[in-house]
Amino acid sequence: MKLVRPDTDPVRDKFAQARKELSSALIEREDEVDLVLTALVANEHILLVGPPGCGKSLLLDSVLSWTGGSKFSILLTKFTTVEEVMGPVSLAALKADKYLRVTTGKLPEADYAFVDEVMKASSAILNTLLKILNERVYDAGDGVARRVPLKLCLGASNEWASPDTGKELAALSDRFLLRKAVSPIRSQAGRQRLLWTRDHAPKLSTTVTPAEVEQARRQALALPWSDEAKDALEVILKELAREGIQPGDRRQFKTVGAVRAFAYLCGSDEVLPEHLEVAQHCLWDAPEEQPQKAAQVIARIANPVGMRVTQLLLEVEQVLAAADVRNLADAAKAAAKLAEIDRQLSTLKGNGRVETARAYLKDQLRRLKLASIEAV
Repeated sequence: MKLVRPDTDPVRDKFAQARKELSSALIEREDEVDLVLTALVANEHILLVGPPGCGKSLLLDSVLSWTGGSKFSILLTKFTTVEEVMGPVSLAALKADKYLRVTTGKLPEADYAFVDEVMKASSAILNTLLKILNERVYDAGDGVARRVPLKLCLGASNEWASPDTGKELAALSDRFLLRKAVSPIRSQAGRQRLLWTRDHAPKLSTTVTPAEVEQARRQALALPWSDEAKDALEVILKELAREGIQPGDRRQFKTVGAVRAFAYLCGSDEVLPEHLEVAQHCLWDAPEEQPQKAAQVIARIANPVGMRVTQLLLEVEQVLAAADVRNLADAAKAAAKLAEIDRQLSTLKGNGRVETARAYLKDQLRRLKLASIEAV
């Protein structure tokens, strides 16, 4: 997907710069960067699930440091108490025969939250967390449900909630509109960067204020949907239903806002079918098989060019993994295959990802030839 246009407005420029710098620093995390920024603009929450050491915390911490505002971070365990998340009970209030929590510095007063291992929350924490995430309100104990300033909760977990964990965790998962599995680095080039680059932390050259985030949200909400995008969404929902995937009404409605936010990040003046690609992380319920099916359906309908680019990039990685650069004949054969993939990419039009993929392929071809020469 193309980057944000640099000629729009100062706030959009900041999102463009942050998106570029985060994607450049974090290896093979372009999709995750887009999702976190989409959630930020859409005023929604995001859940990233994957094994330890995949950069979830680094990405989330980088975005949190960029946004400004008050932050609350916590690593949940089965021993975490409600007091650690919501604040301790006020002793002064108890003396007056009242039960109130002191929420200073805790989740109810945070603009942004990072909740690691969110699926390990106890029932007591879950009951309150669900209301804060969904309705953005909290009752400190006096019976008054007050608005919380929470704009974005970044949830992280090493595993999905299983069907055996009950309805509570399913309800918690549903509070995160955007959800994605995070995989370890897969490409050879990515591994080289990981192993031989000393510092992987993004260096962000800008900051954004809560007021600017709100401005971005208003601008995104104002983006109109093209007729083609509306038709594509209707087809997607029907195809998903045929696959047994029927997300609830609330999730469908909120997805419209998330797609608008993604279109805003992509620099568009309206929502186009290709922007529906982000909906693959919204329009499903059960994490076992539905995310893969949803991704296939949405890519086929909304962004067939992007789907083809992904397939060709997978072929590139397979060629590189199988190539023996010490064998000149084998290296030449691999180079010929890469050249053929580049030819196929050159026939694809209308998607900024094509140019990015071709640049990556040519860089790998150059590396392959240099490695072959050094091996002689």
